[in-house]
Amino acid sequence: MQLSLTQIEAAAVDGPADELLVRRLRDGDAAAGDLLVQRYHQHLLRYLQRLAGDSHVAEELHQATWLSALEHLESFVPSSAGGGFKSWLFRIATNKAHDTWRSRNREKAAKDNLAFLRNEEAADASNFPEGQEQKEKLQKAIDQLPENQRVVLLLRYYSQMKFVDIAKVLGCPLNTALGRMHKAMEKLKELMEG
Repeated sequence: MQLSLTQIEAAAVDGPADELLVRRLRDGDAAAGDLLVQRYHQHLLRYLQRLAGDSHVAEELHQATWLSALEHLESFVPSSAGGGFKSWLFRIATNKAHDTWRSRNREKAAKDNLAFLRNEEAADASNFPEGQEQKEKLQKAIDQLPENQRVVLLLRYYSQMKFVDIAKVLGCPLNTALGRMHKAMEKLKELMEG
């Protein structure tokens, strides 16, 4: 097997490229799968914890996401995945979460199960205020955002995804993702000042 220059550069910096690991996993190399899980385990779990607002639900979604990714590994095509393996994986996670909420009555779940800042690690978001009172006020404000704005906010600030990747994860145009973020930030500012 001959590696491209891009694959060699990626391997030199961060280990093997995701696409190479996927190819090796398809060929039966379980160690390649372990590397992918190590690479994305924490980011994905933190995203799901904030999205679900419940550690048990997040863990179930996390497992369901990896099972679905393994089950549909043959359908992953780097050139058509737009954003690579990470975006593809987070899109699966987001879809799994939406499926779960739809099955629990989407309207109720949107209010009851989307508490993004319950995890103490939320303090890593550099643009958010400090102090318990401010954190509680921010949590209440985020809870009041429409679901599509909350998801964009979460992907951007807590999963550190680029807007191009967020658009691909959500299956919407880039301008839509940017617009949702802009509206979310305006609404948060309004709610925090009020």
